[in-house]
Amino acid sequence: MKTIRYYASVAVMFTRLSIQSRLEYPFMLIGHVLANCIQWVVGFAAIKFVVDQFGSIGGWGYESLAFLYGMSVLSHGLAVVFFIQTWFMGYRVIEGEFDRYLLRPMNLVFQFLFDDFNLIGFTDIIPGLMVFVYGCIKVRLTLNLANVLLIFCTLAGGTLIRGAVWMFCGSMSFWTKSTANFTDMVGELFERVSMYPITIYPRWAQALFTFLLPLAWITFWPVRGMLEPGVSVIPVPLAVVALAVGLLMFAGSCGIFRIGMRKYESAGS
Repeated sequence: MKTIRYYASVAVMFTRLSIQSRLEYPFMLIGHVLANCIQWVVGFAAIKFVVDQFGSIGGWGYESLAFLYGMSVLSHGLAVVFFIQTWFMGYRVIEGEFDRYLLRPMNLVFQFLFDDFNLIGFTDIIPGLMVFVYGCIKVRLTLNLANVLLIFCTLAGGTLIRGAVWMFCGSMSFWTKSTANFTDMVGELFERVSMYPITIYPRWAQALFTFLLPLAWITFWPVRGMLEPGVSVIPVPLAVVALAVGLLMFAGSCGIFRIGMRKYESAGS
């Protein structure tokens, strides 16, 4: 218990320092709020335009798509808040910034994950929450304990899946010794798979994103389980499965990170 309290206090300290450093530039924060709100709202308006023209996307109507889109933007925002440091892991490897982690008598994964609490990520959460609430109203989602828990499991699972993929891509820098990573490509995949129903893709792609690269569990399957409760043959809610997938993927990515740290060579000339 003493160790847990110690790690919790360090996490709080790291978080406070990160927030204070971000607030040093308040106008940058305001700019991100405006830019991200415009970005996500325009993206959602484009979906509305397509639905108005063609009736549905992959068999999903406007109301269901609003719910799906809002859930996707929320999990994206949460992942950016907690895992944005994975985007720049290559620079940390090359510049030797992991040295200070090795000098501290603390868990390496814990230090890396809590070293940068990204306040800017909340600028993605704000428009996501707006669209999500709108989607909840449109699909007439009943606000009860069961649905709240399903939403929590979906968001937690989706956030962990995103973070796991980002950490895996970033950890490749331990072997490549390069700042190049697949973050941009993965970001495009996240948007294409989590913001739209995967029924728009061929069968082989649906199987790929469900079993091999399970990005469909970020939003599609748990959201479908909430909107169509009788669609699943699995005896547990699909949102719970999404959380389990997220936990497994994140644990695996942390393992890759630890293995990569054995290849870390500090900064050299």
